[in-house]
Amino acid sequence: MAKKKIELKKELGIFQVTLAGVGIIIGAGIYTLLGVAASNSGNATWLAFLISALIAIFTGLSYAELSSMFKGDAGEYDYVKTAFNKELAFFVGMSIITAGFISAATVALGFAGYFTQFVSLPLLVVAIGLIILMTLINFIGIKEVSWFNTVSTLIEVAGVLLIIFLGFKHIGNVNYLEMPKGLSGVFSSAALVFFAYMGFESIVKLKEETKNGDKVIPKALMYAVIITTILYVLVAISAVSII
Repeated sequence: MAKKKIELKKELGIFQVTLAGVGIIIGAGIYTLLGVAASNSGNATWLAFLISALIAIFTGLSYAELSSMFKGDAGEYDYVKTAFNKELAFFVGMSIITAGFISAATVALGFAGYFTQFVSLPLLVVAIGLIILMTLINFIGIKEVSWFNTVSTLIEVAGVLLIIFLGFKHIGNVNYLEMPKGLSGVFSSAALVFFAYMGFESIVKLKEETKNGDKVIPKALMYAVIITTILYVLVAISAVSII
């Protein structure tokens, strides 16, 4: 008896996928890395974000091209398996999963750090609780998760826009090319803040749940990187202008 092929519901459009990408990219990274980056690149922190964005865009273009060529949503595993072999594809797949664990833990701890400023709870308990809650939400269904992502992303973006707004009246107060450690400090910060862009590759995993995924996924991927780059650069400029 032939096994029935299980297919996922195609519920997502360009708006939902782009917002999901923006939400994945904008996380605790911008809030936890900005100060550390500024210690190396000074007022030129915006340039560090721009350099990282350039690297992210080239990587994003590669994902966009590959996602339009492959039908499934296995992402990196499919790409490496086709180009090389299953063994290397398995290794890359496991590496991606490991990176996911690390980035999820970092974001959860970043959230917990802020949350515990208002509620007296152990940092680790809050971080684990957040991961469990997000896991349960993902089990409900892609349509419901999409709505949750939309609301969460809009809240995230609102927080970033608030910082930009607060710094708007201070823009022009400093020399934005002042680099306390020179270009080496800027490139050092760029390597660090690239972490803030991680996650955009996860958009390709939504392909089987996206209407007309071959065209929508590449566009959403690039839109997400461009939108977050603009927000990151403006936040960096606002932050150094205020401080």
